[in-house]
Amino acid sequence: MNVADRDLAAPVRVTLRDGREMTIRLLAGGDGSAIAEFYASIPVEDNRYYIGPSGTTPENARLRAAAADNEFEVALVLDGGDGTIDGEAWYRWEGPDAAKSLFGICLSRRCQNSGAGRAIMTRLLEVAGRHGPAIMTLTVQKENVRAVALYTRLGFQIIREQMRPARPDCPPLPEYYMELQARGARADAPPC
Repeated sequence: MNVADRDLAAPVRVTLRDGREMTIRLLAGGDGSAIAEFYASIPVEDNRYYIGPSGTTPENARLRAAAADNEFEVALVLDGGDGTIDGEAWYRWEGPDAAKSLFGICLSRRCQNSGAGRAIMTRLLEVAGRHGPAIMTLTVQKENVRAVALYTRLGFQIIREQMRPARPDCPPLPEYYMELQARGARADAPPC
């Protein structure tokens, strides 16, 4: 998110089910080491549901943090207040006339089943209602039933079933392609 629009995503404090407090805030240029450590901590077997090993290398994570002011991406992180990042959710789009954005999320194991996923996604959808394309898209593997249920509860609709191609870390997987009309955004409105 570019510097001029960063006020659309002010940090918010959330309390997880286990009582831990975290801050949901925008990814910042200075987060390179923390976001690299976060992605390095994701077990290889969990990458089957995330963006894959090539997208989560420490170097790629540092580059993403350095480009935090990209006007065609909004990236939120779960900040534990101790210099660590325990999750990231983002949406990005191709340019100023894009009709749709692509959503992604990754959580540390210690934040799974704590309400953190719902909290960061809810905040991301609030921001998406004011900034970016009107339609948000995602893919989710059918076997990831908890994620499918969460996305459905948040308003995403299954558009089609498809197969994700095989990757070095896992075989081809059946998945859903889902879309959501971002709250507050108009389908005919250009992105901010």
